[in-house]
Amino acid sequence: MRLVHHSKCGKCALRLVICLTALDGCHGGGSVTARVVTTHVFPSCPSGGQALDGEGYAKFYGSGDFEPALPAAGHFLKSVGDVLSEIDPASLALVVDASEGAGRWLAVSSIPATGNLDVLFLPWMASCAVSPAVSSSGATIGPIAPATVLIAGGLTGTDASPVAAASQIVDLSTGSIASITPDLVTPRIQATVTAFGDGGLVAGGRDVSGGLVLDTAEVYSPELGGIDQGQRISLSTYRSDHGAAILVTGETLLVGGVGQDGVTVLGSMEVVDPTTRTVRAENVAPLAAARREPVVLRLASGEILVAGGLDASDTPVATVEWFSPDVSMASKRAHDLVAGATARAYVALEGGGALAVFAPPPGPADPSYQSVWVIDADGSFEAGTPVAGTLMQPILFGGAGGAPVLWTGDRWLRWQPWSGSFGAFISLDEVSPNVSGPGSSPDPGAAMWLDPATSALTLMRFDTSGIYSPLPGPLLVTDTADMAPDSLAGPVGPSFDPSLGLVLPPGRSAFVTDRTYADVSIDVDAPTGEPAVVVLRDESGSELEIGGASCPAPFTAGAASSIHVERRSSSVSWSLSTGDAGTCSSGTSTDGRIAIGVRAVAGATRSVVTNLRVARQ
Repeated sequence: MRLVHHSKCGKCALRLVICLTALDGCHGGGSVTARVVTTHVFPSCPSGGQALDGEGYAKFYGSGDFEPALPAAGHFLKSVGDVLSEIDPASLALVVDASEGAGRWLAVSSIPATGNLDVLFLPWMASCAVSPAVSSSGATIGPIAPATVLIAGGLTGTDASPVAAASQIVDLSTGSIASITPDLVTPRIQATVTAFGDGGLVAGGRDVSGGLVLDTAEVYSPELGGIDQGQRISLSTYRSDHGAAILVTGETLLVGGVGQDGVTVLGSMEVVDPTTRTVRAENVAPLAAARREPVVLRLASGEILVAGGLDASDTPVATVEWFSPDVSMASKRAHDLVAGATARAYVALEGGGALAVFAPPPGPADPSYQSVWVIDADGSFEAGTPVAGTLMQPILFGGAGGAPVLWTGDRWLRWQPWSGSFGAFISLDEVSPNVSGPGSSPDPGAAMWLDPATSALTLMRFDTSGIYSPLPGPLLVTDTADMAPDSLAGPVGPSFDPSLGLVLPPGRSAFVTDRTYADVSIDVDAPTGEPAVVVLRDESGSELEIGGASCPAPFTAGAASSIHVERRSSSVSWSLSTGDAGTCSSGTSTDGRIAIGVRAVAGATRSVVTNLRVARQ
């Protein structure tokens, strides 16, 4: 690939233009196709007191469904004519790591099949406002595409004379922000925003003119550049102050909230289909506990978790509920977790289940207060190590590396999944940021919020891991890096023994973090002859267990010392060190992506594995 670069400064961003050229076969010959990569950076977002310009030095990392063959090379951003031979033309994702002086910036982007590419540098470990400050209230933000954020509704003006704020689209590949045209047919506040097909859904909320609860949803169309005026959707009920999540089908689920009178708390859910743009409330399970302002999460299993919120008397709801991926039924028995907590946060975990953080009640500090809980993949609750120091308004973001980031109200911390505690987290902000919830992340390695003082959309980049990221080498050799447990690690959960490897008690699992795979080869050793099943989990949460009921293999205790698995399209083959071998169907489409994990063999006292090797094919 050839880097051909010119630079010019726009009003809001320095633009460095890079030309990538792909040669047939990667190493010369054939035709050359130029693809321009434009990198953007905000002068208002320095790092280490340094602004990034053409004197910056950057490394370019391409990744895809292949094992990287060449190390990243460095290039000055002002260079013209450099050859980016380290970027394979089959790359599907790009990470750029730039530095200048004491500053560091990161850019992350998917690579489209054709056309040019824009990437936005954000300062590493420092918050950055990517939109102008527009004083408004009641707006809702939501990522609706990998690099697109919709800011919908809200009010601006004075308390005495409020007016509807313009809805806006933020392009996280360029940092540009633009008002959408045409805007919402019914300007609203307290709506939900979710991805919806190739656009976005703005559902429910309250009319800005009179505060009346709405029973409509509107669709943002990227093709139109605004709201599709002819496609307003009628909901099954009036709904505001509700929660929302995207089901594995791509449909949007709306949960709870308040009804038409603005007071009655709802115990219903409904589903909005992006293909037919219709609503269904039939065959949708009711909530066990009616609530407004709930947290709604889609778990790694595809299940929906509903937690938090307030009941009709404004009392915090302690009941946690699980629903099947199609929300037709409760998938686990609902039960209570930490009654009375008003400030709380939840986030899904990569290995399965969720993490919950609760602020202690006002008053003198109570060292016995249990502020951290792991909601295991099987629905049980386990107490983590309480957050040390102040914890005023917990907000959880992201989850790259199986390690969500926590804002405590005055500092950042990061979850350490194998110690069951929060640890220190670097922040390079010169002034403490104004962070507001609920937390949102455009990707697992970034935090995103609306500054409550200025309403500016603010981001912080803390990780660049993605589905195509390469693994640094074999896993589970010296530590548990790049693995996430499905429960609290420890004596009764997954644990790591340096002399053996990963020890899995009955029913427990651990998954490779961040990455998903198409065709793949997997090898894992069982040093004690107590192998684990290899789990292939697709994007819907469905699993194939090699060595389990869905793909049996003769795991004889004390016999197998290694397992080899290959997945090609929808077919899976396996072989054991004992000489046994077999095949089975993965149950996914040809191009369906899978996550990879290991799980204790059913009925075994434990499973022990080490030296996990995963190679893209």
